[in-house]
Amino acid sequence: MLIVLLPEQPLLAGATDPALHWWRFEREGRCLESGEDSLNQLRQRFSGERVRALAPASVVNLFRVRLPAQRAAAARAALPYALEDLVSQELDELHIVMGPRRAEGRVSAAVVSHTPMQSWLEAFRQAGMRLEALLPQAALHVEESPDQALLVMPSPWPEQQDQVLVLSAIEEPVLLDRSLASIWITRRLLALEPAEQKLSLAGLSLEELGLTLPDTVEIQAQPVRDQLEPALQRALRNAPPFNLLCGPYAVSMAAPPWRKMRPALIAAGVALALGLAWLTGEHLILAQERDSLRTEIDRLFDRGMPNARRENPAQQFRQTIQGGAQVDPDSGLGPLLHAFFSVLKEHQNAQVSQVRGNLDSIEVELKVASFSELEAIRAGLAAQPGLTENLEGADSENEGVTARIKVQRSGS
Repeated sequence: MLIVLLPEQPLLAGATDPALHWWRFEREGRCLESGEDSLNQLRQRFSGERVRALAPASVVNLFRVRLPAQRAAAARAALPYALEDLVSQELDELHIVMGPRRAEGRVSAAVVSHTPMQSWLEAFRQAGMRLEALLPQAALHVEESPDQALLVMPSPWPEQQDQVLVLSAIEEPVLLDRSLASIWITRRLLALEPAEQKLSLAGLSLEELGLTLPDTVEIQAQPVRDQLEPALQRALRNAPPFNLLCGPYAVSMAAPPWRKMRPALIAAGVALALGLAWLTGEHLILAQERDSLRTEIDRLFDRGMPNARRENPAQQFRQTIQGGAQVDPDSGLGPLLHAFFSVLKEHQNAQVSQVRGNLDSIEVELKVASFSELEAIRAGLAAQPGLTENLEGADSENEGVTARIKVQRSGS
């Protein structure tokens, strides 16, 4: 997550891209790094990061008002009219966002002009960055407000050392210039009952603020604590209050559709890569087997048909086997195979398990239904002119008889 602090000056189109303070957090909320870069530089460095921006307190005003309506829809409709006497601009020039109800029953609200809103969003659009939330800077300190009166401390934000953070039990947090702080604080204190006029100072003195207060105001000193890190942690929450990207500026805080599909896309890419690798491996294996088979066919052709010209060995073997039944003793292995299978085709139940041979003889291992069928096959082979057959072995099994027959040319 990338948190960007917007400048007090509007981001004008065509103007120089200013350097913005930023902080980058990991998923668990630990700050990884921070710096100061322009939006274009941030896009180049963190193109895949989710981005939230903080609207400066000098541009966004925070209020608390009483609304009679209890339903959220009715309260949201009545809110602009409750703020009408508190703002100096026309209501149609303002973007008003209703915040949560506070403990005292009043409703919080954030008010900002449409002009800076449009300039901020246009700057992010031109930089090619998707902004998922826009939060008022001062609203991040509301949980640090005291239970009573006022708490004043130096601003924890970078390059805002001339400002003070004023926290109130009954008002929204305010970041003020030190020159204006005395007027604002004095007015808020005098509006309280004498028993409630209390002022806590953390790291500041009355002289530094230019304050001259009556004796009825109780002054307390408090230690200075780091307020920046807790404020940034609140900006990381899943549903932060006062998200200004609502109404006409509404955007979904959900991740883009492609980001939700990223695990599935990665898995699909891995599966596709594995599939391509497997197909490539299979192709190489089949190519090797093809080349080996072609070599073996050529070798068998040269041995079985030594006087024939090799053109298409498989077709030439087929033609030789389908030729006449007469055996030419000098014609190679083909006539032996033809003579054997011409006899075997008369016995449909016989199955050939293995064939081994050379130019002069072949040895066939086959399975037949019975010894009588085996003897019929042997008789058929013996009737072939120019051939002799020998039974090399026979075994009886539950499903038939397994035998090895050797067929060779007469005189071999």
